[in-house]
Amino acid sequence: MNNNNPVKRLILGFNNKLCLCKKCPSYPGHKDKVVYCERAKSPYVISKTSCLCPQCRVWKLNHFAETYYCSSGAAPLSRI
Repeated sequence: MNNNNPVKRLILGFNNKLCLCKKCPSYPGHKDKVVYCERAKSPYVISKTSCLCPQCRVWKLNHFAETYYCSSGAAPLSRI
């Protein structure tokens, strides 16, 4: 993400408040950044226990289709 773009920072800030990643059973911890669907995959090992992506408002608002973005990386439709 280009941190100099104020629009992208605003979108990411808004999505951070809606994001369920930290509540997800697959979240790797380590104070890892969240909103994987908009950012990128986690640098940590992901245990694919269960995925909350389909229940997340960020996922729904953006009409994303996949799950486990923490493992696979940002969605192709990501605005960031």
